Amino acid sequence: MHTIPKLAVLILLAVIASAAHAQPKLYHNANIYTLDPDMPRAEVMLVEDGLISAIGSEASVRDAMRVKGIRVIERVDMHGFTILPGLIDAHGHMVGLGALGLGMLDLRAAKSYDEVIKIIRDRASHVPAGTWIVGRGWDNEAWQDTRLPHHAKLSKAVPDHPVWITRVDGHAGLANAHAMELAGVTPATPSPDGGEILRDQKGNAIGLFVDKAKSVIGWVLPAGLTGTTEEALLRAQEMCLSVGLTGVQDAGVSPAEIEVYKKLEAEGKLKIRIYAMIHADDAPAYFEANGTIDSFKLSVYAAKAYADGSMGSRGAWLLDPYTDRPTGAEGKPYTGLVLTKPKAIEELATHALEYNYQLCTHAIGDRANRETLDAYERAFATRAQLPADASSDPPDPRFRIEHAQLLNPDDIPRFAALGVIPAMQPTHCTSDMRWVDDRVGPERAKGAYAWASLLKSGARPAFGSDFPVESHNPFLGIFAAITRQNLTEQPTGGWHAEQRLTRQEALRAFTIDAAYAAFWETRTGTLQAGKLADFIVIDRDIMTCDPLDIADTKVLQTISYGEVVYEAK
Repeated sequence: MHTIPKLAVLILLAVIASAAHAQPKLYHNANIYTLDPDMPRAEVMLVEDGLISAIGSEASVRDAMRVKGIRVIERVDMHGFTILPGLIDAHGHMVGLGALGLGMLDLRAAKSYDEVIKIIRDRASHVPAGTWIVGRGWDNEAWQDTRLPHHAKLSKAVPDHPVWITRVDGHAGLANAHAMELAGVTPATPSPDGGEILRDQKGNAIGLFVDKAKSVIGWVLPAGLTGTTEEALLRAQEMCLSVGLTGVQDAGVSPAEIEVYKKLEAEGKLKIRIYAMIHADDAPAYFEANGTIDSFKLSVYAAKAYADGSMGSRGAWLLDPYTDRPTGAEGKPYTGLVLTKPKAIEELATHALEYNYQLCTHAIGDRANRETLDAYERAFATRAQLPADASSDPPDPRFRIEHAQLLNPDDIPRFAALGVIPAMQPTHCTSDMRWVDDRVGPERAKGAYAWASLLKSGARPAFGSDFPVESHNPFLGIFAAITRQNLTEQPTGGWHAEQRLTRQEALRAFTIDAAYAAFWETRTGTLQAGKLADFIVIDRDIMTCDPLDIADTKVLQTISYGEVVYEAK
């Protein structure tokens, strides 16, 4: 599968010339966690030309310096602060995060539908009539009245501006009457395959558009409502670096966005490492025409497909009907939405194997996960029947399932058996645990966010946040992974506490295992001699402090390739 270039080759591609680096720096008086199983802790670390030149005890590093002939160094006193490998978010959305940073309405903190409407009405009072108002993040499950909202109240409060606000999970959106009028929505407008326009008993749209039905409104949205793509990416980069992320795996980008990333890298503006997954609809033609990209800061050798929707919007594809919506609009058993048919996932997987790129499939429901694993397995079997190329190594596809939120127990061991990586988000668990039992019942909920079970089976979960669905702060994810509690430390002992992870396991999932999921493990993810000097300095020891204190961790410095790219004021 994907061939990992030698680090020396990547450095030759670096936009930051080695001349930009000063004399070697010796970081000392530090509490260093390396994530290297052969040497978990270190006293000092020597950084030279953007690489970790030596790391370990004072004596061992001094010996290495003598061998290398290094006499002049800059000593950097860390005053006892903790150093970790740079953290990697294995699943985020950079343009979406940047849009919030540039002024898109952030509705995540709203405690009721009325509060959402107030925020929108306030924005409408400052812009001309007819101006689109867009936002994201409303979560009806966080309101006292958890029912999905109807557009009527919003349309009455904001009649002169088209409004489109997406749910926190990104898989449903609410439009007001003005927006639906611009989109030409009528009682006769059909729900597309893989989507649903929710309606009242008279057949009128209530304003809610789920999964692929969002395109009904999306096609009339003007471009550039919250800045350009470049502005959004640069703002998201600032936000990510400030919380200790040195790498982000951007889950779903267009070829046009890839061009913006390439431009930023060429201009030396891309300071964070990006692994970009191209939308599945674009991927085959893109990789056939362009091949893969693996430059110093930008990796493009993955495609992002969608098997289903989300549990929050009841679009996740289940083996059995939803407990809280057993039948659909037509009175038939309701098991969610199929966004990409299994046969199409198999065909895309086969193409990915042929053209040497990873396939990353969004699958949340237990049936979506099973069907995706089945599709991967069939593609692997087909590939295995082809004549072997004696000149190449055995393929290592490292296909991924993004989210893997609800799993049937029979499917948990299949991840390790197939070499499939579960890319998961711990804060989804602590956000969703309020209603998972309602959606699928307590028995099926035992297979939700099953991190520990996957680890015990031999799989390598890679952790992220799915920002801006959740906060981009990875320390909230580490806290959630080890406690399975919210920030008020509820429920006592943790929700399905048997799935909690140790601190070491959680940190690995945000470092070396996230690096492995992107084929980065030879260059980053641990602090070892010869690897990139990607690391962070934080204000507390998250491996020993009170668990709740982890969530309040402050990043003092973020260093990428030896360059300080963020420093706390």
